[in-house]
Amino acid sequence: MMQFMKTCRLASLRACLFFCFVALTFAPTRADEPKFESLFNGKDLTGWKPEPGLWRVVDGCIEGGKSDGGPVERSTFMTVHRDGKDVIFKDFHFTAEFWIETSNSGIQYRSTRLHPSGFGVGGYQYEVSPGISTGFMHQQNHTGPRVNVGDSMVNDPSAKAGPLVGFVADQRWLVQQKFCKPAAWNRIDIICRGNHLMHLANGYPTIEYIDRDEKSADRKRRNDEGVLALQVHSADAFRVRYRNLAIKQFDDTYRDALRVYNDKDLDGWKMPGDGADCWTAKASEYDDRGRLKAFGYLACNGKGNQPLTLTTRPGASFIFRCQVKGDAWKPRDDSLFRAVAGWSLLEVTVRNGKASVELNGEVRTDLSAPIRDGQLALPSDVNAEYRNLICIPVE
Repeated sequence: MMQFMKTCRLASLRACLFFCFVALTFAPTRADEPKFESLFNGKDLTGWKPEPGLWRVVDGCIEGGKSDGGPVERSTFMTVHRDGKDVIFKDFHFTAEFWIETSNSGIQYRSTRLHPSGFGVGGYQYEVSPGISTGFMHQQNHTGPRVNVGDSMVNDPSAKAGPLVGFVADQRWLVQQKFCKPAAWNRIDIICRGNHLMHLANGYPTIEYIDRDEKSADRKRRNDEGVLALQVHSADAFRVRYRNLAIKQFDDTYRDALRVYNDKDLDGWKMPGDGADCWTAKASEYDDRGRLKAFGYLACNGKGNQPLTLTTRPGASFIFRCQVKGDAWKPRDDSLFRAVAGWSLLEVTVRNGKASVELNGEVRTDLSAPIRDGQLALPSDVNAEYRNLICIPVE
């Protein structure tokens, strides 16, 4: 243990989370970490099932729409298809680049083919557009809600108040950053773990979604697995291109995600007797029509030694995710994902005694965690704010 503590004493040690498992060791990467596999060979549509006349390969890219750019009468979808059947994907990180100038397209995932011989599908959709709509969630032929760009939503039909909504990004700020550009190549990222889904556009988070809906026989509600498909949308003139399509499939089994901060108070957290001098729970604010206007977050002034401890033990293996803002949490310039108005994506994976820490998608060995005695806690010697705190248990 003493050797472990020496290893952890790096420049950014003060910017850490306490993940408290006896004999926990820090592991920058897993030896068996899954890798990305390409879904497109750059030459032809091998591995896909296209509707004839609407898909082709041009200049090393997949192009959708009629070859002459003419009108498309109805939407159609091209699925990943191998050995005579659609490929089913469950938990994964999908990435691609798209080019579109007018109309809109989409990436269907965890979706269902509506008719065996047709080209329609239903399920979650990542919206592809030449403007600010890119990255919202549309539910094609589904009963779930639309999740607009910037929103963090929990779809819980049993809750009387309906979906619980927070923010992963301010939409106006994203527009100012020109997060998506028309007639240019833009990057897509879709990350699915259990019932927790996330969309990113050019590295900026656009939506975060927890689906607590029931599953149904017709698969028009929550889906935990399904096909992956590209959309040609009905339009007077339509053309879209895709390239660099790849997917990394996770081999863990995830239980339902838990929001571990209720966006109003410290219920579910244990604070030392003098912790009130260090910690503040900022409640979400709503306007007179009940619409969210300011998100809730936890704040620490960094002037004490009173870590805030989660009262629920997440288990021996889990993923902890949140957005964090503070001087100690600045990402590198080459990070895979981008900070949003100072908010970075923090992800800590604890798996059977080993932990890895990522900030904006980059493994950070300088943000490793000292060990305590079995619980998750936020440090009190760091001036920082935390929002959208989510724990995903791993079986």
